[in-house]
Amino acid sequence: MRWLTIWATAVVACFGLVCAAALYDTRQDAKKAAREATVNIGRVVADGIRRDIELVDLVLQSILNGLRVAEAEGLDPYRRHRLLFDNLPPVRGVGNLVVLDREGNMVTDTNSVMPRGMAFDDRDYFQVHKGSSNSGLYVSQPFYSRLTNLWSIAVSRRVTREDGSFGGVVAGTLCVAYLESLFQRLDLRQHGVIMLLRANGAVMARYPAEYAQLGQGLSGIELFRHYPASDSGYYETKASPIGLARLYSYAAVPSVPLVVLVGMADTDIYSAWRSKAWIISSLTLLLCVGTLVLGWMLRREFTLRLAAERSALRSETRYRVLAENSADIIAMSRADGTVTYISPAIKDVLGWAPNEIEGRSVNDFVQDDYAPLFSGGEQSWPRMLTFPARHRDGAWVWLEASVRRLPPETGDDRYVLTIRDVSRRKKIEDALAAENAQLQAMAVTDSLTSLANRRRFDEVLEREWRRARRDQSPLALLLIDADHFKALNDHYGHQHGDRYLRTLAQLIQGSLRRPADMAARYGGEEFAVLLPDTDLEGAYRIAEAIRQGAQDARLPHEKSDLGVMTVSIGVDAMVPEDGESPEALVRRADAALYAAKRQGRNRTCVDEPHGA
Repeated sequence: MRWLTIWATAVVACFGLVCAAALYDTRQDAKKAAREATVNIGRVVADGIRRDIELVDLVLQSILNGLRVAEAEGLDPYRRHRLLFDNLPPVRGVGNLVVLDREGNMVTDTNSVMPRGMAFDDRDYFQVHKGSSNSGLYVSQPFYSRLTNLWSIAVSRRVTREDGSFGGVVAGTLCVAYLESLFQRLDLRQHGVIMLLRANGAVMARYPAEYAQLGQGLSGIELFRHYPASDSGYYETKASPIGLARLYSYAAVPSVPLVVLVGMADTDIYSAWRSKAWIISSLTLLLCVGTLVLGWMLRREFTLRLAAERSALRSETRYRVLAENSADIIAMSRADGTVTYISPAIKDVLGWAPNEIEGRSVNDFVQDDYAPLFSGGEQSWPRMLTFPARHRDGAWVWLEASVRRLPPETGDDRYVLTIRDVSRRKKIEDALAAENAQLQAMAVTDSLTSLANRRRFDEVLEREWRRARRDQSPLALLLIDADHFKALNDHYGHQHGDRYLRTLAQLIQGSLRRPADMAARYGGEEFAVLLPDTDLEGAYRIAEAIRQGAQDARLPHEKSDLGVMTVSIGVDAMVPEDGESPEALVRRADAALYAAKRQGRNRTCVDEPHGA
């Protein structure tokens, strides 16, 4: 198959070209991202330094105003110090604020009221203001401060007297270490560098820190071929003396002759790209090798598949002969449930002709309440499915299907179904289930009164007790006894007594309003009513309603004191605590019932601790 070789070669070539193009694009993207990152970092740092210098300038102008007031009012040194420094806002990175006189002697500073006897007439910031009345805000060369023993940069302004003469200098020192700490927070990778330079090339601050470079001039570097002609930009060069290639971005600090220089090494910029390039190249090589192997395998697969198709055709012919002579329905479907073949036996079971079903989904003939025959996900094979199918006349017929999945080598996913009519068996199963449900109901129901029996009462009491203990809610119990029931049986007979109990059961059941409330025959002529989420007061009202209802029914009872049916009721309610059992509630309700009997019957009593 010559075309297969040509196809494989073309695919390998395309893979190589795509890989090269992708690697080139990702390299350019990495460079662009680094350029944008360094430019943004430079601008942000420049803007931050500008804000810091502006804050220092505001402080200096406040001190200048204070000096004018102090001189006008002739304030003593202590009051002058308080006027100058007490209400100044805090400024990040400022080491000290000083006032120098016209000779360069320190008059006062933030940490000392009286002069310290130190002179700073040798500093560049003093000389600049002394020599020019228009110097404005001046940012000095970095110097090692004699006050703080730290490398610092002075931000200063001239003190001009009322006659226009030179009156000294006010200055604030920015700590170089503060700038370096700001630079250190920036992610410039392993070989990155950031510097703050003066317009003349002097190094003001640098990270990684090299204090030997502070104040040194770098006017010959590539930066000054672009700056100050442009306030911001980028360029590429090799850093001396190590020859490390870097991408540099620069941004001028507005209003002051400073520029921020940010450099990122090529090794850092392309480190992630090199890792990805190695992975992509390796994968491309594997894909090329895999393509060549796949071409060989496809050629072999075509040969095997042709042989398999011929074998499947012969097998399908034999299968159709067997299916069309089977009493069971034989069907074949795709994974989506579309029937591709169904045997003639379908007409005997559902009344449909095979051509009326083939090409349609199996689910078109199944009740909507039943899940589709072929739902997604992994399934165990074979599967047994029981479902109602629609007969041609509209009736529903219960069917049982054994579903088997054909081997993958036969082509796309297909399934074979062996289906039979199980309507008669389903009717028998439904009848057995109904009888079983009836027996279960009878097992928990009192046959005479149709109330729950003692067994059911004990189960519900245990369950509600656990729930009430978990929710810390009250659970109430009523124990009801028919008054003089033995005398009634002896006088009227047992059949009359049974009718008496049935009537009483109906009356009790009719007094309950909530689904969770339960009435049960507790034994003989005794009944129990369980009331979840009901306190003693609510339970007492229900008990009184039952007692009064029994009396108002006016059922004859000649052996009773009133000549009619009456009941005695014991009531109790409690919130279960840990360690208590439901028997405690039963005992208390039973004690209340006996109290009702002792007090003359036809009454409702609560347990003595509640009634006290």
